Formats: sequence, structure tokens, C-alpha cells
Amino acid sequence: MEKVLEHVSNNLSVEITPDDRFEFLMTTNEVAKGFGVAGNTIRTHKIEHKDELIEGKHFIALINGEIPSVGKTDAGCKSKSYRFKQILWTKRGIVRLGFFVKSERAKMFRDWAEDLVIDKIDEAYQIQAQVQQLSLFPEPVKRNHNRLTKERLIDILADVAKIEDKNIRLSLIDKLTNIKA
Repeated sequence: MEKVLEHVSNNLSVEITPDDRFEFLMTTNEVAKGFGVAGNTIRTHKIEHKDELIEGKHFIALINGEIPSVGKTDAGCKSKSYRFKQILWTKRGIVRLGFFVKSERAKMFRDWAEDLVIDKIDEAYQIQAQVQQLSLFPEPVKRNHNRLTKERLIDILADVAKIEDKNIRLSLIDKLTNIKA
């Protein structure tokens, strides 16, 4: 996973991992760094507020660096000590954790995370407004009078046949019948 350094403030930068599903993910230690607390504080909040912090929405658990497949159990693993579990926090999870961490730095970090969420919502509203504005203008009417139908071509070729100069007549017929798309 490729990590990107995100600047929260002049004196704080955190590493995020871009993600297609959640936009970005952050490790527990990076979230803790953002809030200005120990990693254990974040882990404690996760346990104490397990009814509010939902796996798959606020965080994901990686086992040995991978998201476990649905229904995967420990049955095939002889020893659980060989398994490495890592929690990655989503943008929603960071905002939700912010309800529990109280400090000035936590407030600044919450604002940063909230702005990321609000900016996406604002961007969606702007796109929706543009689409709505475009729908106010009717589709341009397509002109059918310049279309070269089979009947029209025959009519034009009948007029071309009346031209006495053979070279001009052949040139016009060639131009009319060799239409390139």
C-alpha cells in the first residue's frame, strides 16, 4: 500500500493510505499522532465504544496484511501467535473517534477530518447543481434537412445527369457516392 503524507497543520503531518472504497485509511498510530494521544488510547476507545465504532464502516482489521475473506476462521491456523492483526481507520472512523478524544490538538485534527468530509459533500452538491443547471437548457434540435437520404441522392444525381460537361458530372457523382463516415 502506497502511503501519502497529508499536512494537517504547520507542525503536524500524518500518513494516509489512499483507498478506493474509503477514500483513505490510517493506522492506529497515525490517528493517535493526529489526536496527540498514545496509540493505546485509540485502542481503548475502540474497545470502550465498540457499540459505536463499527468494523467495515469506521475501521477495518487486516490480518497478516490482508482483509480476511468472509467466513474465514482461525480453524486452519495452528497458533494465533503467528497472526498479525492491524487496525486501519476510515475517514468516518477518525471523525467518530474525535467524539471521544478531548484536547486542543484533537479538536484541530477533528476539524481537519471533518473538512475532508464536508469538502466531498460540497463537491457533490456543486456537481449536482451543475447537472441541474444544464438540464434547464433544452437539447439542441438536430437538423434533418441536410441529411443525404437515398431519395435525395437519387434526385441530386438526376440533376447531375443534366450537366453536359462529362468531367464535372463524373466528379460530382464520385463526390456524392463515395461518402466517407
